[in-house]
Amino acid sequence: MALVSVGYFGCSDMNDLHDQYRQRGEAIYVGQVDSLKLFPGKNRVKITYRNYDPKVSKLTVYWDFRQGSASFDVPTDRLGEEIEEYIGQLDEKNYTFELVTSNRSGEYKSIPLYISGPVYGSRYTASLTDRKVVYATHFFPSSNERMEISWASAIEKMVGVEILYRNASDVETVMRVGNDETNAIIKDLKDDAVTYRTLYLPEEACIDTFYTNYASINFEMILELDKMDKSLFQRWNPPGIPYVALGQGWENIEALWNGITNVNPGYMTDNRMVGGVWQPVSLTFDMGQMAKIANMKIFPRITDSQWYAATHPRKISIWGSPTDNVNEDFATWIYLGEFNGYRPSGNTTHVPNAAATPQVDRDHCAAGELFEATDNLDVAVRYLRFHVTENWQLPGAHVALMEIDIFGFFVDNE
Repeated sequence: MALVSVGYFGCSDMNDLHDQYRQRGEAIYVGQVDSLKLFPGKNRVKITYRNYDPKVSKLTVYWDFRQGSASFDVPTDRLGEEIEEYIGQLDEKNYTFELVTSNRSGEYKSIPLYISGPVYGSRYTASLTDRKVVYATHFFPSSNERMEISWASAIEKMVGVEILYRNASDVETVMRVGNDETNAIIKDLKDDAVTYRTLYLPEEACIDTFYTNYASINFEMILELDKMDKSLFQRWNPPGIPYVALGQGWENIEALWNGITNVNPGYMTDNRMVGGVWQPVSLTFDMGQMAKIANMKIFPRITDSQWYAATHPRKISIWGSPTDNVNEDFATWIYLGEFNGYRPSGNTTHVPNAAATPQVDRDHCAAGELFEATDNLDVAVRYLRFHVTENWQLPGAHVALMEIDIFGFFVDNE
């Protein structure tokens, strides 16, 4: 890994340097440090090296034409081991450091060794900008107050975001958001006093992380999500997407909005064959209200044998329409996003029974799996289509769900 540029000299320059020592007569030199590396930081640097000469007892580092210096004892019992030293209180600029070793008395010294690298400070910090908040939504889908924050793309040299808030127990809490995460969900929030800062590393080898100042989430971006009125939901299917019931007692799609998440049965539908090809499950219904969809919770079947199994959806694309003038052709629908189920335990495959399903996975399902709309957030729809393309055990197989909660923003007369 290239960490710094080590200063080298041309042949004539190096010969001139050695001539200076030869002109002084015969001299005894101790060994230079080996494997020298420099790591930049905030108004400091870290130097690592190895020493193979048992006569070396001291290392002196000079900079700014020897206007600055620092001395370190070199442990004689660590020959060949990597040793690290820190030099602090440095101004923000590029440096060339001169390293000279010596014996205990200082009588014998090494030929100087040079290494260059930057030091970062307040100027670099002042140049940093916060990762942009696209929107923040604030709602109450359960007993705990929640906030969801959507982030713009990561900025160059950024290594994450830290969110600072107080949880329901009034404990100050820090949440870390990685560069690859576009949504952060705070599940146990005490109030709206949420701040964040953005973290940077100017280069991979830097020993210090740089931060922007904490900034508040702009309250103009805080929106209260409406929970869709499920008393308005009703059975509806367009041409080409029939209801295909599977399992006695599980044929009523109305079970998806009866408020029962923990008692079977729910609603189960099968895939179907068209032209000799099995088609993934599509199920549709009418919300009975126009809304811009932000997210929804999907409650899977709770039967022990079906945790992350054949009836448990793993990948669902969600589509909507403002009118009922649609059919099985996806061109007639508006794409809202894709739900990709996951297991908090990190398992990626089906397990045969509840005993083999970790409690954290079961709790995750019981609380409802959250789907975040990612596309066409500003488009109001009334009719929804769930297109299940993959289950945890059998891709494209039948689907069983217990309940669906939908959150967004009501739209009048649209």
